Amino acid sequence: MKKRWAAATFAALVLAGCGSGEAEKGEKKEPVAEQESVAKVDMSKENLAKSFKEGTFKADVMAIGLPKDINEKVEKITAAMQASLAKNKEWHLETLAGLAKGEKFPYDEKLGITEDEYNFFTELDQHMKLGKIGESDITIAKKDDQSTIENPTATIVKKLTISADGSTLQSDLGDLAYVEEIKASDEQKITGKWNGHIYRMYGDDTIQLLKVSIGQLEDSKKNIIYTELYEEGKEKKDEIIMF
Repeated sequence: MKKRWAAATFAALVLAGCGSGEAEKGEKKEPVAEQESVAKVDMSKENLAKSFKEGTFKADVMAIGLPKDINEKVEKITAAMQASLAKNKEWHLETLAGLAKGEKFPYDEKLGITEDEYNFFTELDQHMKLGKIGESDITIAKKDDQSTIENPTATIVKKLTISADGSTLQSDLGDLAYVEEIKASDEQKITGKWNGHIYRMYGDDTIQLLKVSIGQLEDSKKNIIYTELYEEGKEKKDEIIMF
């Protein structure tokens, strides 16, 4: 059976310029509370730690990807293109070498697909959706005006502590410094509008970057935590939870 969501992440669309394929988690045996963020709360940097309630809550693990029907179409186009490029390797490499940085590969019949399929393929970001791929139980505790969020099943960061003034995040991978505010925007098409804050940590040799964005969705009033890990020579990892 094909996965409902293709593994594809577009952080720029999630964060609206402000700056994933995972198996579903098994059902939990013990019931936990649902956190109902029914009202907008003050999530300014200075009040961020205070904005979370203590307790154990059910969080939705989300991923950005393509709906099943779109993904099937992409797979067919990709297969046709790969077969054609295998027969036109020299042309493909010469064309790539002649492109400027950031320049889009031009359409050509040698790609093995129609121009309509090419346009569809190069505009896949317009079809991206946010879908639930699992659930996780998270625990929030408070001490000395700080909030600690623990997510044992997280794939990147399992523990985050928000400082009392919101200036830093402590994580099991290291400390993150405050970067900037996220402001709700029409550009946030996939998630819907949300406000929040971005924190970042660089590795000692700068080949690793950890970024955590925390905020609240305007419509549902759910909290969102978006974690990204970049490591040189490795595929980017990311995780989105909402609760």
